Amino acid sequence: MRFISGRAIVKPFRFLSIGGKPNLEFWFTQAVILLSTMLGVYLASFAGFEIAVNFDRYQRLSDARNLEISLRAEVSDNITKVEQWVISYKDGPMLWHDSRFAPRESYKLEDVIWLTMRNSSTTFELAPETLTSIRRFYSAVEQNKTVLFQQTQSNALAKKAIKNMALVAKEARTEILGKMDDDIVRLDAELKKVLD
Repeated sequence: MRFISGRAIVKPFRFLSIGGKPNLEFWFTQAVILLSTMLGVYLASFAGFEIAVNFDRYQRLSDARNLEISLRAEVSDNITKVEQWVISYKDGPMLWHDSRFAPRESYKLEDVIWLTMRNSSTTFELAPETLTSIRRFYSAVEQNKTVLFQQTQSNALAKKAIKNMALVAKEARTEILGKMDDDIVRLDAELKKVLD
């Protein structure tokens, strides 16, 4: 070592040598290990990301499918209920017009799933046309029920309302349930595609 004004001059890359001799093999293997580790971490994180995205997609599709199946069952039950109301009106119209015979609450559609969907982000995974059709079905039934309850006897307005309810139920059975069945088949195909 040489001293210049009290300081030692140190060779600049001394840390690369072992025992004063350069050891290129050691540092080359260290560089290869470092690069391969970085590449491995990158590839693993990419594969993990892809798995996470596929899992999230599968979960969303599965939730949408389950919601659609539940909603379809509820709508189907409500269509059947409306059809039974139409038949029962012909047998006893005063059950609709006089609340002493049958309370208004007995003419209520089941809407647990429909109301619960308002608080779920999965709702927007369903086809908007289907949701609109279901909303219109419920709205039409409620409007016609209101007309029926406002009449004190079986008159032309009541008969028109019950006829409209029968028509709404028939359209709902053919259109809404058909759309929902198609949506469920589509969601099943997408789920199968994600799993493959």
